[in-house]
Amino acid sequence: MRKLIVIILGILLTPLVSQAQFGKFLKDKAKSLASEKITLNNAKSLVKERLEKAKEEYDSTSFNYAISLSDNAGLFEVRERQERQKKLLLNYLEYSDNNNELDPLQKARLLVDNGEMLYANNKFKAAKRAFELAKIAFESESAQSDPYYAKTVANLGLLAHTVGRYTKSEEWTLQGMSLREEVLGKQSHGYAASINNYALLLKDLGQYNESERLMKESIDLHRKYIGEKSMGYAVSLNNKAMLFQSLGRYEEAIPLMKQSIKIVGDQSKSKNVNYQRLMTNLALLYHEMGKYEEAEAIYLKALSIKEKRGQKKHPDYAHTLNNLASLYMDMEKYDKVESMLKQAIEIYEAKFGENHPSLATTVSHLGNFYRFQEDYEKALPLLKKSLAIRKTTLSEYHPEYIQSKEDLAILAWKSREYDRAATLYKEVLTQTLEFVDTYFPPMSEAEKTRYWEILHPRFERFYSFVNDGYKEIPSLLKDMYGYQLFTKGILLSTSNRIKQQILTSDDESLKSLYFTWVDQKESLARYYSYSNEELKDEDINLDSMVQAANSTEKQLSSKSSEFNDNLRQVNITYKEVMKKLSAQQAAIEIVRHRVFEQNFTDQVSYSALVLTNNPDNPIELVKLTNGKQLETRYFKYYNNAIHQKVKDEYSYDQYWAKISESLKGIRQISISADGIFHQINLNTLQSSDGQFNLNRYDINLVGNTKSLTTVPVSKSITYNASLIGFPSYGGNGDIPELPGTEVEIDNIYGLLRQRKLTASRFKGEEASEANIKKMENPSILHIATHGFFLEDAQFRKQKLFGIQTENAQKNPLLRSGLMLANAGEASSNMSISNDDNGILTAYEAMNLTLANTDLVVLSACETGLGDVKTGEGVYGLQRAFIVAGAKAVVMSLWKVDDQATQALMTAFYREWVINKDKHKSFKIAQEKLMEKYPDPYYWGAFILING
Repeated sequence: MRKLIVIILGILLTPLVSQAQFGKFLKDKAKSLASEKITLNNAKSLVKERLEKAKEEYDSTSFNYAISLSDNAGLFEVRERQERQKKLLLNYLEYSDNNNELDPLQKARLLVDNGEMLYANNKFKAAKRAFELAKIAFESESAQSDPYYAKTVANLGLLAHTVGRYTKSEEWTLQGMSLREEVLGKQSHGYAASINNYALLLKDLGQYNESERLMKESIDLHRKYIGEKSMGYAVSLNNKAMLFQSLGRYEEAIPLMKQSIKIVGDQSKSKNVNYQRLMTNLALLYHEMGKYEEAEAIYLKALSIKEKRGQKKHPDYAHTLNNLASLYMDMEKYDKVESMLKQAIEIYEAKFGENHPSLATTVSHLGNFYRFQEDYEKALPLLKKSLAIRKTTLSEYHPEYIQSKEDLAILAWKSREYDRAATLYKEVLTQTLEFVDTYFPPMSEAEKTRYWEILHPRFERFYSFVNDGYKEIPSLLKDMYGYQLFTKGILLSTSNRIKQQILTSDDESLKSLYFTWVDQKESLARYYSYSNEELKDEDINLDSMVQAANSTEKQLSSKSSEFNDNLRQVNITYKEVMKKLSAQQAAIEIVRHRVFEQNFTDQVSYSALVLTNNPDNPIELVKLTNGKQLETRYFKYYNNAIHQKVKDEYSYDQYWAKISESLKGIRQISISADGIFHQINLNTLQSSDGQFNLNRYDINLVGNTKSLTTVPVSKSITYNASLIGFPSYGGNGDIPELPGTEVEIDNIYGLLRQRKLTASRFKGEEASEANIKKMENPSILHIATHGFFLEDAQFRKQKLFGIQTENAQKNPLLRSGLMLANAGEASSNMSISNDDNGILTAYEAMNLTLANTDLVVLSACETGLGDVKTGEGVYGLQRAFIVAGAKAVVMSLWKVDDQATQALMTAFYREWVINKDKHKSFKIAQEKLMEKYPDPYYWGAFILING
């Protein structure tokens, strides 16, 4: 009988070893039993030893690791052999208990083991009872220092997270982490697992900044103490990838995800559950990056494997169904969506009950599907249910709860319940702006950019709603104007405020870190000109350098966030702007947004919000609904008319006529442009009576009309100018000289010196990149030379102007620049290996010291061009010099005439030295140039924009 029991226990153990090993094991044991007459106790000890070894392997391969699934709520432990191991434990526990061979602590430990097996089988209630009984047993024996006690508490936290009890999970997880640190130390699997689990919990709670910090700590612990081939390390990498997915940082997420998959794939078969879950996460990333076919193939394979294993009731199966249904919505395979979501809901309800975040996600998807189908009666209860679940399991401040509120706002809008929609949207957008204030401070600009790309579509949907509903609720226009004041140029303004905070602080270590970061970017700017072969020859890892610079920037942002009150956005409303307007003044916010119907369409609309000081009707909305045509067909016509010097008979009607109807009696206009309006000069638009806007209005271009509320700091200014022009380009003569730039520089120098103003001029070899980089805060920086902007068609070449085109494609600030002394060497594609290669890119210009510079004049071709980003302006030289600190920039929108430019700039400075008003002087200079050159090609190439 005793021999039979041992054999049965051995059979139950078979999943832990290979079949061949197990056969040998049985033969060896049979021989041993026959020849040595092993006693029952010896045999049982042998099984126990094998069991302990199995458990050790079990723990080290991550039983206690929370694994993030791509719906941001799913959390299911990963084991494939749990059922047989559970039976093994139950048999061992029953046999030993019947023979009174276990002391209370041994029983408690086996209860924990059994609870883990139950948990791995998704039997959550039974697992919870086992953990709670074990906890009571340890405490009754005063054994809180037993490692298994810490494990029990940590397991309760993991289980609470899995079933959506986040508040209780945080309590248990923190307690378990503290116990593990005390009992096991920071170099242990257990402590590393707890750090991972808490980081993931914070992610699911929407506390992204702290989550990222802890995920880094978890990865570092695994790398240092546990190993880069461990399952825990793979899980930690996966979780960080999923955090980046939540923040829209897909390019950072993909390599982490692939590394995690490789680790698991090297240790197991491709049908391994761990492997399949990680592949499912990769599919989500592909989905959000628009790689639909790749994502679909992964999802279908995962479903097929589950089906063959008879696991169609498993939460993983529901999770994959939910993701695939979401993908099919984007692929327009609508006939497959409803049944998949209903099946997933049925699985979640059976497994988790009616109150779980994963259920909320799928219910939300089904509700939005019905709303998309315009079946609003079916959509409403589902969207309400999702909101209620998220309120209970998450919080009223969680991003997913806010998303549920927006879902209901959209449903109310489409049901023509405008008041209800407006109330909900106000709550949603107020909280969204809180997310910005909360999450932005510690992020680098690249990370802010990715996260803002997640949030910004919410404002676009709201703007579509306002376009539909403002006649029913006129106050919506005030809200829309206010949100524009907050969000227009938000990435630029937050970065500039952090920079200002650093440079004006008394923290010398912070300033030192800032200059370290500037040095890192300078090095990057140089290495961007290297080819892959040159980088390899010099043993330079460009990706590592980018990561290092990004890490330093995050440190700067994080340290600066200690001044968080100063870094928060000031809540300026339309009222503050309106107070600055006289009866003849107006402020206009141009808003570009995609048109949202039941989903975003391929149509673009422009909304011009015209603000005057009329208390009865302060804001008028002018809708230009043909945005796509404005950006393509009509812009092409405008551009051709300018360059061919023919009368433009259409552009005024398309871009300005409707707006002008709201400007009766208005003479002075401050305009914050967006989209295509960055690429046209509004002064060049000519009405049917032959009059140009330059003659009709005084147009002032600003980055954001809230700048009108800024009170200028009154201080005595000692004007000094740095004038750079007529460089000696060198090379093979491919770059033509611009003799007009020498006349321009000399004339301006003479005018300034006549007025006893300090001025320095740099020509020929002295008109160099190195000399510009040495300059610190000149009042005026004037650069007269060739400019360039790389078009997409030019990227066929490997290198242009000394810049690797592959790098330029990735970074828009490498696509534009200025040619200075010795630029001919760079233009002939020679290897560049210093900081003075004759090409000043926009990326490099960002690092200039111009915090006290009143004006930068870029007297060169196409210096106003760049990548236009909705709500953020032009990524090019314009943005670079404003980031560097310049208060205003003069730049060109097209290739300029050398003589006309020289005349314009001379006239501008002649006026400026008299009245010290750059805007007034620039307008007078344009009007004078118009007298000599009537065609706008000559006088309209340059614009002045105030940052």
